[in-house]
Amino acid sequence: MEFVKQLLCFSLVLLMSIGHVRLQTTDTATDMEELLATDEVTTADAATDLLATASMVTAYSATVTVKASLGLNEVFTSDLNDPTTSAYQTLETDFISTMDDVFQTAYGATYNKTVVEGFRAGSVYVDFRVVFNEAPVASDDYVEATTTALTDTLTAAISDGFGDFTVIAGSLVAATDLSVSSFSFAEAAADTDFDLNVDNIYTVSITLANGGGASLKSIAADGDSGNNNADNFAITFVVSDSNDLSDSTALTIESDADVSEATNMQAGIAVSSTLVLQDVYALVNVPKADCGLYKHLCVKVEGSTDSVFIDEDSTNDYKCIAAFANNDAEYLPCSGCMTSVSVIVLLLVPLVSYYLTL
Repeated sequence: MEFVKQLLCFSLVLLMSIGHVRLQTTDTATDMEELLATDEVTTADAATDLLATASMVTAYSATVTVKASLGLNEVFTSDLNDPTTSAYQTLETDFISTMDDVFQTAYGATYNKTVVEGFRAGSVYVDFRVVFNEAPVASDDYVEATTTALTDTLTAAISDGFGDFTVIAGSLVAATDLSVSSFSFAEAAADTDFDLNVDNIYTVSITLANGGGASLKSIAADGDSGNNNADNFAITFVVSDSNDLSDSTALTIESDADVSEATNMQAGIAVSSTLVLQDVYALVNVPKADCGLYKHLCVKVEGSTDSVFIDEDSTNDYKCIAAFANNDAEYLPCSGCMTSVSVIVLLLVPLVSYYLTL
């Protein structure tokens, strides 16, 4: 028994020594990182100034692509869902030929090509992108300027006659890039209770951004006065074991947000601007049996069924925070797991103490 006592004491001292050494090593490494960071920032600032100047000079010569959609007064058939059909290919060829005539006349060699990405019903909406060899307009914000040039050129062409097509009035929409910049709880982390197996309701604020070349239209600006009270955005909260919602293997629990009292749900977003949605209610329910399985709470924002904007990049439509059983979790700790661990620790402490006193 004395041997066991000595072994336990030796193990305890060894663990304390290792912890002390790690602490000293961490402090030293931190000091070195701070010193190096100071030099890196100074160098980076100078390099950034030079690169920014160079970028403004060369940006106009870079290839610029603008995505958009246009409604044609045509009858939509199921063949237009399949790029291999003759109906799809004929309409695609005719549309591209008309676009080539318009933009080659307007911009000459600056214009590169038009690519049809697909057709949608109602009557026939064409999703397409126009590629320029360089920005057709010199501007610091050359993407927005190119988008404006495209819409102005197409609007004028439609007014004068767009080939053999009849264009639906007001149907031209340039693409935006909706993204979720951040989201936060109305309550501080320390004041946010979380229980397993029940619906937990939290008040959340969500900051959206538009990084595209065109303004994201509000519901009121879509030309249909009958849906001005409809929401422009659809919000979903996702509990996940991954912060990458594009991962098809991710385990998820989804719930629609309650936006009955949310602000700015009908609003638009100007280019390079943000919009804050407040008083959004998140409903979070994690089964007790899955305690520790999920590690992230995510919010996903997309266009609603009534919105008319085109989101050119859907990979940035969500944002996740560490939660539940994650060691880095600030919000919604998985209390069931923590309780189990606490019980185990409480049981082990007297046992270890007993052996140390023998």
